[in-house]
Amino acid sequence: MIKKIKKRFFDIKDYIEEKLSDLQDNIIVDSVLFIFSPKRWYIFGERSFMLIVVALIGFVLWICIGSLIVAPFYSLTASKTLDKVTIHDSQPGITTVNSLKDRLVLLVDEGLITNFVGVRFWIDNRKEEQIGEIEMYRVQTNVLENNLARNRGSGGANKCLERARADIYADLALPMFTSYTTRMKGTISGLDCYVKQLNEDQNKDMISKRAVFIVNSDNLAEALNKMKQQLQTNLKNSENLSFFNQDNKFFRIRGNLIALSYFLKGIEHDFKEKMADKSSYDENFIPILQLLEEVIEIKPFIIWQGVGHLSKITSKSNEIAMKLQELRDKLKDG
Repeated sequence: MIKKIKKRFFDIKDYIEEKLSDLQDNIIVDSVLFIFSPKRWYIFGERSFMLIVVALIGFVLWICIGSLIVAPFYSLTASKTLDKVTIHDSQPGITTVNSLKDRLVLLVDEGLITNFVGVRFWIDNRKEEQIGEIEMYRVQTNVLENNLARNRGSGGANKCLERARADIYADLALPMFTSYTTRMKGTISGLDCYVKQLNEDQNKDMISKRAVFIVNSDNLAEALNKMKQQLQTNLKNSENLSFFNQDNKFFRIRGNLIALSYFLKGIEHDFKEKMADKSSYDENFIPILQLLEEVIEIKPFIIWQGVGHLSKITSKSNEIAMKLQELRDKLKDG
């Protein structure tokens, strides 16, 4: 009985090996025939061409029709706002960091248009405002890493903030639906990581801390100067400005101001005493916040230079930049 089973097993094994050998030979033959067969290459080229045509037609239909249908859902959705910054008294710096992080979370929840091919063409005002915000958020992440949260004792930048900065500085216009959204979430994660370390290390000696937040008037002065420079960059940018694209500059500046406003509200909590010591809180800082709130409220349905929309926001923003410079000088030298 056992001999019969063994014989049957080896018969099946030989049969399988024979079939596999035949299949392998057929594959080799088919491959050779394909390579040297003009007819098969013609069929392959014809089908590939059809796939490319279908893909191009689908892309054109998306740009011309699909994105036009989707765009109003972004355009008509009311932009969310944070009424005020959440105060954290447990540790200096957390309020400032979260004033940035909470805005990034809100931006992601609203839906980024910057890398949404097609949609960003139809509602470019919303896109330009988001780009304006992101420009300033990049600067704010940079000043956290290099000015407000750099541990001079250990001589290095915080690793979590390095990661956050690398993500937010990625190309925001990559033609993928979620590419920059993913990188923005990486920045949010990096800021959360930094805050966690800040809480865990608050009772350690300075040399052992992974995360610090330096409440220092000189560091704040440098941070304000970098944000002022970003605002001035957009104010000075008049290249190729025309009747048809002046609204782009308007909303880019407005985005800068929105991001600046919320970050300064976080700074107000953590640096209020330092600014008061320099006699700059009531005299310099509060007027900046008030002016920012006034300018952000300028949001006409149609931007028309004939009634001075762009001139007004530019003039007010230049005034804000001047006041930031005055505050910076007073913190540095006062």
